[in-house]
Amino acid sequence: MAHLFLALFLLVFGLNLLFGLSIPMWVTGVLAVIAGLLLVMERFGVRVDRK
Repeated sequence: MAHLFLALFLLVFGLNLLFGLSIPMWVTGVLAVIAGLLLVMERFGVRVDRK
């Protein structure tokens, strides 16, 4: 899941940079924070199980 958000962030950031899309910076920031948190949680083995 973390890699999915990281890939989505990189695509949005790259397209915004290359083509000058009017995607707000807070959208890319939120994607980066979510991807970073998920990668850190995955690294330290934090699990969130549904009940």
